[in-house]
Amino acid sequence: MPHVRRFGEGPPLVALHGFTHTGSQFANVAERLHRTVVAPDLPGHGLSSGMAATVDTAVGAVETAMLSLAPAPMLGYSQGGRVALLTASRHPDLASCLITISAGAGIDDPDLRLARAEADRALAARMRGMTLDEFLTEWTSRGPTATDHLEVATREADLAIRRQNSVEGLAAALEGYGQGAQPSIWDSLDRITCPVMVMSGSGDARYTEVGDRLTDLLPHAEHVIIEGAGHNPLADRPEPSAAAISDFLDRHS
Repeated sequence: MPHVRRFGEGPPLVALHGFTHTGSQFANVAERLHRTVVAPDLPGHGLSSGMAATVDTAVGAVETAMLSLAPAPMLGYSQGGRVALLTASRHPDLASCLITISAGAGIDDPDLRLARAEADRALAARMRGMTLDEFLTEWTSRGPTATDHLEVATREADLAIRRQNSVEGLAAALEGYGQGAQPSIWDSLDRITCPVMVMSGSGDARYTEVGDRLTDLLPHAEHVIIEGAGHNPLADRPEPSAAAISDFLDRHS
């Protein structure tokens, strides 16, 4: 069973964190949204680090979190966004509406997906020879997951959440339901008939392009681009991100 965290008060919102985070990623968001954020630690993360980490257990963790809530709004960031889309495609009645942040629907080219799986396994093997702090320093120091642009207090709070994890749990999550392991659902997005808000940061060209593609293929979707944000709009621009989420939820839940 996944560990499920709850923050805030008000109507429920099920929220799925990104790789190397935990459900605690959404504590500050709950305050801004005036909602009860129900945030499971996905398999391999936080207090769910001992769970088997596979595509099916990740979807199962979402099903468990939503048992007494469905249909309810669902939000997913990055890896959590991919899990949210996959869950909604398998169980269209679970989500009353859906928000994805910096997320896609898998790698649809089989050769590229295989290459990504091999790269993820190689990274997982290398991770197992590192301490948690060594890996987190590397993960947050370059590329779209870099946090050096954040204010010191925000960066330290973010790191404290990531330190709730273990190297082995994160390596297992990467191998078990990373981008190389998760199936492509681009061809089945039409199964997701609830309203969807696709969010990306203006500084994240890759996922802004992915967001445009999602919006074209989902039956009822809108794309919100947060100016001045990168891969993690919730951390980069929390106020406009929360405002956009609140507006969408007010209209669709």
